[in-house]
Amino acid sequence: MPYIPYGEGPGWQKRFEMTIPILVLILVIVIVAWKLGWLAGIPIINQFFKGSSIDIAIIGNDQNLVRVIETDIRRDLPVNAFPLSKSALENISDCSRFDRYNMIILTEGQDGDTIPLQKFTLECLRDFVNSGKPAIVIGKAGSDVIDSTGQSTGENGWTVLGFVPAICQTAGCETTSPSYERVSMFVKDINHPILQAFGDTLNFEGRAERITYYLVNPKDGDSILDMEIETASESYRGTAMVDRTVGYGTGKVVYFAFHPSLYSPLLYNSIKYLR
Repeated sequence: MPYIPYGEGPGWQKRFEMTIPILVLILVIVIVAWKLGWLAGIPIINQFFKGSSIDIAIIGNDQNLVRVIETDIRRDLPVNAFPLSKSALENISDCSRFDRYNMIILTEGQDGDTIPLQKFTLECLRDFVNSGKPAIVIGKAGSDVIDSTGQSTGENGWTVLGFVPAICQTAGCETTSPSYERVSMFVKDINHPILQAFGDTLNFEGRAERITYYLVNPKDGDSILDMEIETASESYRGTAMVDRTVGYGTGKVVYFAFHPSLYSPLLYNSIKYLR
């Protein structure tokens, strides 16, 4: 009987030839599942396809924002959203609670459903950004301060934070909610990384019936995006987005005067810019 070295017989060759299409099929399935967002929540998959994951702490009761991040943005960015409950935010005793996150989003839900924060929590968020990590602020989120009993202290949370690049035009940060066809957005800085893909103007057509807009001004410098509202009797143009670098490192903050889930490409570009 002739000697046949291990691995050189016809059986081994046949098994090898059968293995190749199976491996190719598995790879195709994994790629398709990633593109559909089914695997984006698995850290090792994120790292393989897109590099290190972006872990975002969501501070505010905003399931719509979480949905947009998990269904739209996660398809192309390795992003993970971690909503922090009201009870979790009330029981923070150590600022290291936020160390695991790469970014924070302080959000005002589309229905104005915000979570007032205690001063110590706001101070932790201030330190987070001053350490060089980025943040997104939506509406008037983070502006209310409560004590340990849940009662308002009367303080301005944005003053405690120090990094919000906008100021309210009126006490309480008034809003207006025009129908979408009366709203246009004008790019102020066409070379800005968040906005350079959009051209001069954007509109909300087909995105929402009404747009809730917070009446704010830039705190320092100028806005990068303005919103213009046309009514039968008058027109109004004001700040829609502000970008600001703060702190001792490279901490950046993007502010939205409207809910960015209404124009998810802006949210996507903002997260990509800040990462």
